[in-house]
Formats: sequence, structure tokens, C-alpha cells
Amino acid sequence: MSTNIQVEKICLYCKKKFIAKTLHTKYCSHKCNSRDYKVRKKYEKSIGALGEPEDTEKTLPSPLVTYLNTIQEKQFLTVADVAKLLGISKATIYRLIKDGDIKAVSFSERTTRIKRSEIDKLFN
Repeated sequence: MSTNIQVEKICLYCKKKFIAKTLHTKYCSHKCNSRDYKVRKKYEKSIGALGEPEDTEKTLPSPLVTYLNTIQEKQFLTVADVAKLLGISKATIYRLIKDGDIKAVSFSERTTRIKRSEIDKLFN
């Protein structure tokens, strides 16, 4: 059964106007739907243990802000976390560890942790 409904809506992800063929359509394309789904899942994962209400459709922060907030709460950081926090590459972090500017603990070849206070010492 086909319908001729054409409703002008605004995409929840990209905020562009589009013509919807059903009343329940929220996104202008599959791409916008997938990207918004990814952002929502990252946000839900970051607040998972907090038990906040699920009414997050209108008040989603950007993924980068959420990620940086979670990093700032941790006491021990991974090399990737430190690189993201300082805005430099992981190779630079490994070089700083090798030169002795940052103290780090290697539990195995792939597991290196850096204490939060060591990052703070860099700027003192």
C-alpha cells in the first residue's frame, strides 16, 4: 500500500529540511541516522553507571566534550587518553616517556598507564 504523504521536517542530526514520506521519520538519510545513533550510544556508555534519565534526545553534548570529561575523572590514563587530553600524538607521548619527562608504568607490551599527577607536573 502506497501513500502520497509529504511532510516537511528537520533532520535531528544535520538540522537540514527534508521531505518525509511518513510521520515517524526523524532523519533525512540513513547516514544521518547512523551517525546520530553512534553519538547517542557513546553518550549512553559514558553516563552508563550514573543512571541519568534516558531523555537525552534534546540535550546531547558533543562527543569530544563527553570524552574529555571522562578522561578528567580518571586517576590513571592510557597513552591515547593523554594524547587526546594534551592534543598531541601518541608517538610524542611515548617519546616523552622514553626521555623521562613523564613517568609511566608498563604492565605489558600493550598496557601502559600514566598517573594523572604526572601530567600536572609537566605544567609546573
